[in-house]
Amino acid sequence: MKAISLWQPWASLWCSPAKVHETRHWPTSHRGWLAVHAAKRLEKDFGGELEMILNAEFGHDWANILPCGALVGMVDIVACERTEAIVRQLDWRDYHCGDFSTFRYGWRRDEFIRFAEPVPYRGMQGIFNISDELVPCAPKERDGVSLLPL
Repeated sequence: MKAISLWQPWASLWCSPAKVHETRHWPTSHRGWLAVHAAKRLEKDFGGELEMILNAEFGHDWANILPCGALVGMVDIVACERTEAIVRQLDWRDYHCGDFSTFRYGWRRDEFIRFAEPVPYRGMQGIFNISDELVPCAPKERDGVSLLPL
């Protein structure tokens, strides 16, 4: 399975209802399930809307409870679009969870899964491969269509 490392709290946010797009300076051709790894770096000095979103999603103690250095969930990537094309259509929470400045890309996910327990793992830069056995609920494929386990 493919995976990507993100700093916290963005890794956990992408596996939540609040963050639909991950923004990057580079596009991806990847479509389908992507494991989300929370890097060891945790950013915690926020204010305004992002702080409000984090408190609503994870509680006021989020900076002390979000896992780092672990696989935290999976997202189903369905599109990659220029930020200029999508910025006016965004939900306010999604907008405050990313960098939608010009000349960037929004990786849009559809479904997401947050793992019940984080899986300790050392991440890498870019998109990388991990063993399917590491993922507690890896999607199955049937006739070329990804299916989540029951």
